[in-house]
Amino acid sequence: MRPIIRTVTLLASLFIATITLLTGCASSAERKARMSSTLLNVEVDYREAQLRTAATEAALNELAVSADLDLRQSFDAYSFSVDRMEEIGKRLLAHADGMHSRGRDYFAAPPQTPGPGAPKQTEKPQEQRSAAPIENFDAIAEAGSEIKRDFRAYQFDIKQIHDTLAGNLSPISIDAIAQFLRKAQVDGDSLQQNLTQALDELQRARSATPPFERMGAPTPPRPQS
Repeated sequence: MRPIIRTVTLLASLFIATITLLTGCASSAERKARMSSTLLNVEVDYREAQLRTAATEAALNELAVSADLDLRQSFDAYSFSVDRMEEIGKRLLAHADGMHSRGRDYFAAPPQTPGPGAPKQTEKPQEQRSAAPIENFDAIAEAGSEIKRDFRAYQFDIKQIHDTLAGNLSPISIDAIAQFLRKAQVDGDSLQQNLTQALDELQRARSATPPFERMGAPTPPRPQS
């Protein structure tokens, strides 16, 4: 009976360890979902998304007109651009989902500098800071939702093109997916337009907020006592 008891005990321990690990992962995911951002952080990501979308469109155009000898090199460059679009896309989706689920609370006000003689306080975690006052939040959130929609459409296009050519890379294959190339161009242009509109809204919001909130600057170091 003892080997059976040891086996049962071991299985029970593994089960408890697994539950603990999964609970920890879930708590970590919840904390990430509650994390706030700043106007500057979102603006930086949107500008990076503009650059990466432009780079992907350029790589796609180069692929469409490449000669046989340059086709593999052009495809590798396009594959790199697709991967980088996926990276920035995760941040675009996170911003859109955060603004949708948390509203203005998604934009945490950066920490403020205490006045002379103010008692030292432990800085609160970012998710606990009060929301930054944003008058045109609805316009920013709407633009974020449009970006999410356009990015998913564009991501589908460029991934479908990539996967199709990965299995059969040839000028004939490129000619056969001409309609997908055109759709990717349309969806990429739409994404760029909505990113530009969102950046305009963010600039308007940042110009209307106090300096530290507008800059997203960290708290300056306190003087030594």
